[in-house]
Amino acid sequence: MKAMIVKSFILMALIGSGLYSQEIQGERLVSMDFENADIRTVLRAFADIGGVNIIATKGVQGTVTLKLRNLPWKQALKAVLEINGFSMIEEDNIIKVMTAAEMEDSKKAMKLETRIFNVKFAKADKLEGVISGMLSSRGSIKVESRTNSLIVTDIPMVMSRIEDILARVDNPTPQVLVKAKLVEVNYGALRELGIVWRAGNMEDVRTSTHSGAELSVPPPASNAAFYFGKLLPQAQLDLVISTLEDENKANVLSEPSILVADNQEAMILSGKKIPIVTRDFAGNQIIQFFDVALKLTVTPHISPDGKIVMDLHPVISDIAGEAPGAVGPVISSQEAQTKLTVNNGETVVIGGIIKTQSQDVKKGVPLLSSIPIIGNLFKYTKHEVNKTELMIFVTPQIVETTASE
Repeated sequence: MKAMIVKSFILMALIGSGLYSQEIQGERLVSMDFENADIRTVLRAFADIGGVNIIATKGVQGTVTLKLRNLPWKQALKAVLEINGFSMIEEDNIIKVMTAAEMEDSKKAMKLETRIFNVKFAKADKLEGVISGMLSSRGSIKVESRTNSLIVTDIPMVMSRIEDILARVDNPTPQVLVKAKLVEVNYGALRELGIVWRAGNMEDVRTSTHSGAELSVPPPASNAAFYFGKLLPQAQLDLVISTLEDENKANVLSEPSILVADNQEAMILSGKKIPIVTRDFAGNQIIQFFDVALKLTVTPHISPDGKIVMDLHPVISDIAGEAPGAVGPVISSQEAQTKLTVNNGETVVIGGIIKTQSQDVKKGVPLLSSIPIIGNLFKYTKHEVNKTELMIFVTPQIVETTASE
């Protein structure tokens, strides 16, 4: 038999058990390297690391070879036992290890018990399939729809596992408050918003995780109808927009918001419906209503690190002019679809919808232009072009939810 090799050390300078272990977020991780080691020696090592009592039946014999790195100690123990044909039962602070045959005999000897599990957040009928796969050959499950409960009959060790699983899956679904702000900004004032643009190439947007507050002017025009970017912190952004409004450089059109569950789609619609008259094959008039509005579809995904991945699908429809023959207006539509990763509470901006308005404005020299007859000599007409861009600001905020008792 080859010599047994144990490479080990314990965090915090404790080398008593001869195995490396560390505790992360309350869970002890273990690393071990055994070659042709007696299974009972390995079990003693696990007992030392886990601080539990492990009892093995006489049938638990043989040698094992294993190499584990940074696994929760109980998960590692179960893996070692299963791959070598052994099973375990937990009772209080005692773990009993036995052969598969002994386990079956033990299950048959156990008394059955019945428990009612009240499901708080999930739907009981959706969990039935999950729980059914955990039952022993003697177990049964029934769904009580009226009270959203599961009535389970089985041996105590299965009940314990069901309780652990329900504690993991029966939790409130996180929610995200999505705030949108539609603002028309004078083209020359855009640099004051501190936008970090990430568009032009939509692929860049899909993987962008940059978060900064550097100032940047919009990118040059491209084939894309929309641009995407990230902004200054929310409080500073609100201050800048308020200042631009005071200077008549910006106009806040609307500020809709919606609360949506994690991984669920939500739609924000801001605008109006206009009637358009059409005719059928018989020449009868038909009135149809079309949206002339912003439609923003948002699907938030909360990642384990607290960031928010947003699937964004903006669609902007507007009247582009009159159709030939005076049959009604022509409605233009622009849309895009992208995915952005942002920090909780960080603001994303969607831009690229530019409007140009031109008009002739009559002006004159004060006082002199108001003199009858000769005042016309001091009047003139100026052609002004006003260029604005519609900006859509989207801010997702995770709403903390707690499980009620």
